[in-house]
Amino acid sequence: MSTADGRTPAGWYPDPAGSAFQRWWDGTAWTGHLQQASASQPTAAAPPAYPAQPDHYAYSAQQSAPATPPKVAPGTPAYGPFIWVITLLPLIGLLTLPLSFTDLEQQLSVPYSTDPSSVDPFAGMSTAALVAQAVAAVVGWAIYGAGVVLAFFDRKWLLARGYAQPFHWAFAFLGVVAPVYAIGRSLVVRRRSGRGIAPMWVAFGIVALSFVITIVVIVYVVDLTLRSMGAMPGITA
Repeated sequence: MSTADGRTPAGWYPDPAGSAFQRWWDGTAWTGHLQQASASQPTAAAPPAYPAQPDHYAYSAQQSAPATPPKVAPGTPAYGPFIWVITLLPLIGLLTLPLSFTDLEQQLSVPYSTDPSSVDPFAGMSTAALVAQAVAAVVGWAIYGAGVVLAFFDRKWLLARGYAQPFHWAFAFLGVVAPVYAIGRSLVVRRRSGRGIAPMWVAFGIVALSFVITIVVIVYVVDLTLRSMGAMPGITA
């Protein structure tokens, strides 16, 4: 049924969206009004169905869902020179550790004074001991700075080989407390390629070794301190 000018008159028609309801046609366009379809009511010929509109909410949900970074092609290298240098750098710090204890026994043998103004932090230290401790401090900061710089280049190395969103190099600034970059980098590369976890295990091994060496050093210093105190006049060990 249509008017003289060929238009479909306003009325209730089967929902062109396919639901079990009837939708109101206002004579020019479909509206949002629905009603239950009545079995006794004759069904009029519906106007042409309008194109399906995109589901805004479904589109928004798809947009908000985080996209999973793609995996790299099989055979893509997971280990580069930079990550191994970063992982093994702490070993240099362990090798320079003895420099921090140069002339320690001589320093502990200096008589203790209760007058804070008379305390000399460099008492009992020879020139060699001062130089050794300065070298140890410089090496420590150099290792820290090198770790940050190498992490920057390691991330570029990963990007050049197709690794999407690799672990950020700035996490290397946390290297003072833990090998954060080596661990995070290994986990991300593992998810992208299925390999690349070895630097993390090596870093854990170096941390464990450092812990053991720290315990040994503490025991040594405490023992040396007690023996030095026992050798001082008027002090019984």
